[in-house]
Amino acid sequence: MKDLDKTSGFTGLETSYGIHGSNGELGCIRYCLGCSLPTSDGCAAWSKEKLIAMDEINQTLSYEIVDSNIGFNSYVSVIRISPAATDHGCMIEWSFVVDPVNGWKVEDLVTKYQLGLESMANKMEEAVISI
Repeated sequence: MKDLDKTSGFTGLETSYGIHGSNGELGCIRYCLGCSLPTSDGCAAWSKEKLIAMDEINQTLSYEIVDSNIGFNSYVSVIRISPAATDHGCMIEWSFVVDPVNGWKVEDLVTKYQLGLESMANKMEEAVISI
């Protein structure tokens, strides 16, 4: 689970690195810079994300955005990895709770995350196949 905090090929995420605490420890904060979400100032989107929960047995982690130029007033996300319905692979579930952002439709955010998660899953599959 600790490796999920590294830049993982998520579409539009240009960079991600720790700015507080140790990677994988509760309370650590990472800085993310990307271009997939619109900002009010027209600059590249950035956020600071704090790891608030991690459960290695249930393979979940949760983080909140503590600062950004994206417009989130409140954002908490949970990522869960579980066995797939088939004999091979896994399922990645990414859920979030976010206060409305002026000028955004929640459907657009869901679509961006769905496309990003699919891209990330494909890159993970490719990496496993090449091993």
